Amino acid sequence: GLTLPSKAYYIWLMLLIDGYIKNQKLLNELKKDHHWLNTPAYNWWDGWWSVKPRNIWETTIEIIWKNFLPPGHKFCGFEYWATKLTDNGEVKWHHDKDEKLVRTEKKLVSPTIGHIYYAETVGLEGGFLEIAPDQNIQKGKLLNTYTVNHQTERYRPLENRLIIFNPSRLHGVSKIHKGTRKAFLANPWTKKPATFDAGENVNGSFEFVDWKEKNQTFTI
Repeated sequence: GLTLPSKAYYIWLMLLIDGYIKNQKLLNELKKDHHWLNTPAYNWWDGWWSVKPRNIWETTIEIIWKNFLPPGHKFCGFEYWATKLTDNGEVKWHHDKDEKLVRTEKKLVSPTIGHIYYAETVGLEGGFLEIAPDQNIQKGKLLNTYTVNHQTERYRPLENRLIIFNPSRLHGVSKIHKGTRKAFLANPWTKKPATFDAGENVNGSFEFVDWKEKNQTFTI
């Protein structure tokens, strides 16, 4: 399989692969609504090298990232979440970051690599991944506004499309005019974010969530 180059290159990496997942059982299961409605806002997994996958999301992470992480990597685990967007849904411009740290200490710490996987798109119009040019990264400053122009990168959400990119770059999702977009996202970290101080599964206020489906192992 493919492996990512050295850590220094992660900052600039952009990779798009269509038809990434081949297992039809997993593809069908990922489309089921209950997964998207019940998964907490923020979730953590120590990675397959420490803990076997406990649910469908962690199984999916292993399938994706086992092909990319180089031997001897320094990552300690994955942050992951699932988003279902429908009519008028969008995601404002943002950097992926340690959400708790930026709120409590105004300190911006971001991962350097992450993925977006489109599990399902139905009658979709809009919902593009948009990424600002590299020069819009300002270390230590939190940006949440950007005017789309000819330098903006745009990627269409297609079912079973995998995009690996640097989520510290300013990015967002354009408004959905029609249809449904289900995207599963994960970022490997070299240090576990403060977001998970209360536990591996937390809500938008970083409070522990007793996630009933956490240990429902999915067998391929």
